[in-house]
Amino acid sequence: MRYGVTMPAFAEWSDPRTIMDIAAAATVTSRVVLGPMVTTLPRRRPQMVAREAVTLDHLSGGRALLGVGLGADFEFAAFGEPMRGRGARLDEALTVLTGLLSGEAVDFDGEHFTTRSPPSLPKPVNGRIPIWVGGHWPNRAPFLRAARYDGVVPRKVGMERGDVFTVDDLEAMRALIGREGDFDYVMSGLTASPDATDAVRAWHAAGAMWWLEAIYPFGGAAEHMRDRVRAGPPSI
Repeated sequence: MRYGVTMPAFAEWSDPRTIMDIAAAATVTSRVVLGPMVTTLPRRRPQMVAREAVTLDHLSGGRALLGVGLGADFEFAAFGEPMRGRGARLDEALTVLTGLLSGEAVDFDGEHFTTRSPPSLPKPVNGRIPIWVGGHWPNRAPFLRAARYDGVVPRKVGMERGDVFTVDDLEAMRALIGREGDFDYVMSGLTASPDATDAVRAWHAAGAMWWLEAIYPFGGAAEHMRDRVRAGPPSI
């Protein structure tokens, strides 16, 4: 099991100086993997995301990964952006993005994106940047999409109503994706301390490869988040 922590740039953590400290992690660490979890790629220009990702990859010496997803409805509605066709936009954007990250020329004609680009970016340090795809279970499309890449970051339809992603859901999702060994199943949640291991142990036994400690800094909890990170990951 590998461990990580989410560091959302909202509320108490939205100060630009804090963001600078987080971005600088690429140059002052040697083993930490860094990347967004996840970026709403249908709302982004894939050429910009590709440039940002390969910049982080080179700054960190090849420790970047890229999490992508459809995005929440409010991310589109808040700015009057269309929500229809998000899946198609995501798939096309991924085609353009991975092409650009190859360091080769990209010629692509899609419904949403058209690209005529000569080789424009350096290749990633390790040849490629792993891509994790987010999705809400039990929708099938995000997980079939994830199967084409390097990992999956699942949530559950109805989470805002209290529905939770379960070990049974993980097992069903793994069966649908059908990837093992070279594919990352990424779970997230809260543990009170490094000794609170029961939930993480259950995820690990069900096939999870990563645990992300999801301590959000809303409501004055930024210092609690720092304390939990300092205490270290759950131990199984």
